[in-house]
Amino acid sequence: MSSSRVIVLKFGGSVLADETRLSQAVHEIYRWRRDGWQVVGVVSALAGATNARLATCDRIHDRASRSSTATLAALGELECAALLGLHLDRAGIAARVLTPAACGLRAEGDPLDATPIDVDVNVVQRALREDGVAIVPGFLAVDRGGRTVVLGRGGSDLTAFFLAQALIADRCRLIKDVDGVYESNPAHEPAARKYATLDWQDAERLEGRIVQPKALDYARTCNLPFEVARFNGTYPTRVGGGRTTFAVGRDAPARRRVALLGLGVVGRGVFELVNQLPHLFEVTGIAVRRPERHIADPRIAPLLTTDALELACSGADIVVEAIGGEHPPYECAVAALTNGADLVTANKALLAAHGPALRALAQERGCRLHASAAVGGGTPILERIAAVGERLQSVRAILNGTTNYVLGRCATGTAFSDAVHEAQELGFAERDPTRDLSGGDAVDKLHVIAGTLGSSLLSERIVVEPLSAAALAERRSVGCLRHVASMTRAGDTWRASVALESVPLDDPLSRVEAEDNLALLTLIDGSTEVVRGKGAGRWPTGEAVVADLLTLARPGPGTYSVVPRSAANSVLTAASS
Repeated sequence: MSSSRVIVLKFGGSVLADETRLSQAVHEIYRWRRDGWQVVGVVSALAGATNARLATCDRIHDRASRSSTATLAALGELECAALLGLHLDRAGIAARVLTPAACGLRAEGDPLDATPIDVDVNVVQRALREDGVAIVPGFLAVDRGGRTVVLGRGGSDLTAFFLAQALIADRCRLIKDVDGVYESNPAHEPAARKYATLDWQDAERLEGRIVQPKALDYARTCNLPFEVARFNGTYPTRVGGGRTTFAVGRDAPARRRVALLGLGVVGRGVFELVNQLPHLFEVTGIAVRRPERHIADPRIAPLLTTDALELACSGADIVVEAIGGEHPPYECAVAALTNGADLVTANKALLAAHGPALRALAQERGCRLHASAAVGGGTPILERIAAVGERLQSVRAILNGTTNYVLGRCATGTAFSDAVHEAQELGFAERDPTRDLSGGDAVDKLHVIAGTLGSSLLSERIVVEPLSAAALAERRSVGCLRHVASMTRAGDTWRASVALESVPLDDPLSRVEAEDNLALLTLIDGSTEVVRGKGAGRWPTGEAVVADLLTLARPGPGTYSVVPRSAANSVLTAASS
């Protein structure tokens, strides 16, 4: 298997103000998963939760034991970790929540100010190999007697650093409500300078304003550099491992205007997620066929229009196409790109038919075209394929959640027609499931994959075996059946097929359940990479669309630079004048 990089992301109370903000943690984790990282997420309690529990201890007994107090105080982080696990599951992102007892995170000392001493690295690594994401509650551990202890105020920082050191992580980033570390509070002093890098001595002089002092001592002793950044940040402050420098420019993107075409299953999910990011996006209009279905929602009613083409060229910075089908999405996409808007779409039929032309138009107009959700829903298949590029030898994948759900149900004895009806009831299949069952949907996705690689497929040369009751009856006794979409490099071209296959039980494709999608990428050197996640549904597909929006929202090159301490005053003065 190919090796993956590991990043530890710590989410503090300043970011997790309440449960609604957990969606931002999901976005941040998914961002790094899309880029091929294995993610350890360390969470603090939601804002105010720890203080409330400590107040409860004081109310019950003004001399409560430190052990009992630690046990109650730790519940906030445990709750937050579980909630984040649920939000990740809703978004279709595989993750494993590991309590300190589960991963052997042990500490010793004062129950309210303990020091971590050990963790079962194998448990965490296994979670990362199998799921890609491990969520660990910060601030708490267990002692040698199995009792809960906490690591002192701000102890989630220490948890993150300890795990990063034990796992030999490639990066460790603290997600804050500011874009880095400043010499003074930028909210009170707008002229405050942001550090691009901080050496250990200067970090210590900030007297605990970056992280818990005990955690900073640990990082310095281990020579463990770490980053401080905002959500979706591009230019963090890097602490340790170099001299102190200052930044010119801030990692603060402009708010983007978004036009949303379509408010069905996917479009509604996109709207709800974007609506939670008002500092980054403003929805300026929503095109629907039947406004009467949506006018009861006061957030949506003022934005409604039935003219998708007019909205596509209304001056929005980004147009999100969530209508589906080939027409009118093609005309809307052309209008958006021609008028200088970036385009995000989840429409595989559109890209299968017109992908090369739309990419050429985007390049001509200096716009960007993103379509992560078009293949695999919330499974980042296209991103990983784009990353490996010319090194890719073959793809074997489950790309259609409908057929996979039907096969799973039929394997338990359910009749084929009943399994299809169940898939429709659950929203995994369209009212007319013909394109799913015929293999046409998977063929469209193979075309999109080929386009991502800068290549193309001839439809008449793709071997397609539809899924039907008759086909299943013929193959029912041959083992674990999957409807597999494949592409294999053949010189400068690709051979492709969609076929009903019997796969061995040790094949990753055999473990794909319900509406999940999975792609097994084999590289020319023989190494492999498995990409999996939810392939359908409002939240997984909406998550992939919003991930594209967040990519477009990040500041581009040329907006940020670094100067040494000696030159900082003159450069910063010139930049602000």
